Amino acid sequence: MTVRVESWREKPTKLDCVRRYVLGTAGHVDHGKTTLVRALTGVDTDRLPEEKRRGITIELGFAPWDLGDGSTVSIIDVPGHRRFVHTMIAGASGMETMLLVVAADEGVMPQTREHVAVAHLLGLRRAVVAITKVDKVDPDLALLAGDEARELLEVLGFEVDVVPCSARTGEGLDALRAAVRSALKKLEPPRESGRSRLSVDRAFSVKGSGTVVTGTLVEGRIGIGDELTLAGAMGAQRMSARGLHVHDKAVEAAEAPCRLALNLGGIALEDVHRGDVVTSDASVEATPVLDVSLDPSTKVRSGATVSVHVGTTRATGRVNILKADPNALEGLARLRLTSPIVVFGGDRFVLRGADVDGPSGAVVGGGIVLDARPARIRSRLKRCAVLEALAAADADAAVRGLVAEAQPRSFALSGLASRFSLSVRALDKAIERLVAKHEFARVRTTALVGEAALLAMATRARALVAQHHMKAPLERGLPIETLRQKLGGRTEVAAADEAIRRAASKHPSVSGEPIVLEGDVVRLVGFTSATGASAGLLGAAMKCLAEAGLRGVSEHAMKEATQAAPKEVRALLAKLVRESFALQAGDLWFARVAYHELRDKVRAHLASHGKLTIAEFKEMSGLGRKQAIPLLEQLDREDVTRRQGDDRTPGKASIA
Repeated sequence: MTVRVESWREKPTKLDCVRRYVLGTAGHVDHGKTTLVRALTGVDTDRLPEEKRRGITIELGFAPWDLGDGSTVSIIDVPGHRRFVHTMIAGASGMETMLLVVAADEGVMPQTREHVAVAHLLGLRRAVVAITKVDKVDPDLALLAGDEARELLEVLGFEVDVVPCSARTGEGLDALRAAVRSALKKLEPPRESGRSRLSVDRAFSVKGSGTVVTGTLVEGRIGIGDELTLAGAMGAQRMSARGLHVHDKAVEAAEAPCRLALNLGGIALEDVHRGDVVTSDASVEATPVLDVSLDPSTKVRSGATVSVHVGTTRATGRVNILKADPNALEGLARLRLTSPIVVFGGDRFVLRGADVDGPSGAVVGGGIVLDARPARIRSRLKRCAVLEALAAADADAAVRGLVAEAQPRSFALSGLASRFSLSVRALDKAIERLVAKHEFARVRTTALVGEAALLAMATRARALVAQHHMKAPLERGLPIETLRQKLGGRTEVAAADEAIRRAASKHPSVSGEPIVLEGDVVRLVGFTSATGASAGLLGAAMKCLAEAGLRGVSEHAMKEATQAAPKEVRALLAKLVRESFALQAGDLWFARVAYHELRDKVRAHLASHGKLTIAEFKEMSGLGRKQAIPLLEQLDREDVTRRQGDDRTPGKASIA
């Protein structure tokens, strides 16, 4: 696409509602693609000095073409040399119809076949064949070339029109225009999309305007001021559309499909590369792994290294056939890439092999991306079930498969818009249907979990609380954080919380006694601590504390007094502290009543004398150093006393 620098300062016009088309050339080198485009449009798409010098197309070229009825066509002129097939694929990714150029004096050649294979793998099924240079050969030879091209295309399911012509003399050009016009008019209307998307094929800087990218807008609509995301291997960056050009004409908005030049605000030229994607979908990100459906024509075995072409980008990858037979030649596969690329679910791709020279040149196959950001395979059987459902466009089966694959975790609902070949609308409707049928449940609207699995988790929650009561009858209940960890771990807190909520309800499918949340613990509805034998232990512990008074009780002494197990002793002491029967100071436990009496004596002494020595404290309490020091430190913590050297002075809490 040619872009005049001064045109970026022109006032944009509203884009009319006339249907725009994207037509791409294809064909062998020197068969006259660029010459034919110039004859049809008046535009020379070879803009590089090297292209002028060598007489061949090296980079993508672009030209507008007025069909004469108000409709306009964006022509993408691609290189024909085998060294530049990767560039041809980048241009072909945005085509709606192919203009296949075949020279009458040579007929179908290697790059003709390779370009046709690429177009077929990218989903094109309509072609107009221009048999060029008919002024140089006998009519029979031109007819033979046309028959050969027609047979090549029709075997692959193309609808074909063949038109003999000459760009030099003008012969047949009117018929070619009519054939192209007829083919384009048969195309389906552009599919409505909730997102905009453009794969960058060129980036440059315009003085006074900044970074400009060009590409084919294949989805949605972009208007001046729209907030967009530039996604690439280096990550995603937010930006805005500062200006738009459709074939050198400034416009306020552009709708797919069309060639578009986009002035990006807030991004530097060095941050943009061919293959990056400009989109309104903020969920997209580069990925190093793709799960795909391979076209039946694909001839590649598991473990093969290939070049993967998607949109305007490419990366080297390794093929892993997801079937029991490692020598399968078609079906479901995982592509592992050496570098991440930006891909959307539903994108078509082309595979090329190294040192390959088959009927389609280096093209060895292709297919459709089913899952653009798949997780690690834990079960090949479950993964294949998901991919088969996606390939069959069965949204309900796909959702069931994804949830089953994620178990025992929940299935995250983020990123659905760009991840799968099924539309997010279809998946959302399937989710609503299955939730309404109680097959699945939403977790905080961000994840999906099987209803049966959630009810089983709720039953387990009740059982875990009941087990805790049996093991620790003196405790108030099971800490809720411990219950969350046992149910789902840190990554599944939301699912665990939903299960706890159901365990607290009277759901008929949840076994066991309902639970109730009290502060930071969970207990069974009918549970009260310290019942039966436990009450006897508690009584023995309280008696031990009362008899010890300010001498205090160690953990070992409490064990001797109660004859309880060490774990029960710790639970007893924790309960006594929690319910204010006891006070822990250092390694000793004291009856709180006895401590309060001592604290009152200390306050009275400080009020009379203004100071308390350790000797005076020992005399007042009748305690030795083992008990006196931890109790003095406890008084310091409560600010009843303040330490000055070895003595104590009144603290803020010294007044009773």
